[in-house]
Amino acid sequence: MNVMKSTLRAAMLLLFVASLVSPARAFYMAAPYRFEGGKMIVQASIGGQTGKFLLDTGAPCTLTSSFAQRAGVGLGEAMRFSDSNGQMVSVQMTTLSRLVVGGVSFMQLQAVVLEPGNIVEQMGVDGIVGYNLMRQGIVKFDSRRSLFILTDERDSLGLDYNYCTEMLADSYVPLLPVRVGAQVDTVMFDTGAESLYEMSVSSFRRMVADTASLHIVAHGVGILSAGAAGVEQASEKWRVLIPTFSVGAARFARATTITTDAPDSRIGSPLLRFGDVVLDYADGFFYFQPHEPAVVSDVYEPEWNIVVTVMNGQLVAGIVWDDGGSGIRSGDTIVAVRGERVGNVDMRAALTQSLFNFSPDGTPITYRSQTTGEERDAMLRMQ
Repeated sequence: MNVMKSTLRAAMLLLFVASLVSPARAFYMAAPYRFEGGKMIVQASIGGQTGKFLLDTGAPCTLTSSFAQRAGVGLGEAMRFSDSNGQMVSVQMTTLSRLVVGGVSFMQLQAVVLEPGNIVEQMGVDGIVGYNLMRQGIVKFDSRRSLFILTDERDSLGLDYNYCTEMLADSYVPLLPVRVGAQVDTVMFDTGAESLYEMSVSSFRRMVADTASLHIVAHGVGILSAGAAGVEQASEKWRVLIPTFSVGAARFARATTITTDAPDSRIGSPLLRFGDVVLDYADGFFYFQPHEPAVVSDVYEPEWNIVVTVMNGQLVAGIVWDDGGSGIRSGDTIVAVRGERVGNVDMRAALTQSLFNFSPDGTPITYRSQTTGEERDAMLRMQ
């Protein structure tokens, strides 16, 4: 179970200038990536230090404070930005003299350095390889070989123009139209997002009247995600079933989405289970080339009736979907699982591991009401 979704999003940007790639000739870089806890990970080196970095099309190049210190990175101007949940986060600008990924050196690349103890560091990674590096060429995520490819050799990528979609102009992040039933949603292709589809509340409100395009499955109020500034504020959310949606020429059936307060909807890294993605920033085109072009994939995913997260070292009910009378509310502390008391929960372990092996068929939990202080029992299950 993914206890918490987190990433640094595109709202932190718009200050980056073009950087240089060395050598200054046609180049081809291929770096292996892997998934850890639903997050795309790639190795990169700065100042002789090799680290573990998130691969995120929706965020700028970013360093944790501790890695910046180890790599001898100097700090520049202090700034504040809004993260994915609209909360303010403090960063310092820097210019990396050399960032090495896949054996290729990228020179004079701008990045941000997070404050000590930021949630990105708690995830056990050293930073983010983000869009301002990717825009140096054409990106391909080769999902069968698990390769992150960056090149200016378009002919080497095996592009199929039948699977081409025009991206929105003048955007630092890849934004493209996605057809949802009879409607159209503007989405960001965000490899930092762990769900196939995360629909923005604004798109949901615009489309919800069209019942052929959207079916409301559940409703709740609570928290589901964390951005660079930490855990989001509680808000109203809907779980929605989308009968069909299309990314370019590829169609998906029975997609489930949970609304997000982010300004844009997102298509996340699970898209790579079904095919390869190419981002041609120079010409403004997005390619999704499915592994099985003729197949309409059924992508339905059940959801927990109580979504569990971690706050201040405690296990809590992040959101409760349409509570049927158990009494548990968002924010209540979970004090026992299967009768065993839950102590302090390590944030890093919670973000990267399945700590409690909740059973989809039902796991008894005990929670403490934040209003009465009483301990009561409930059942955690998939629905």
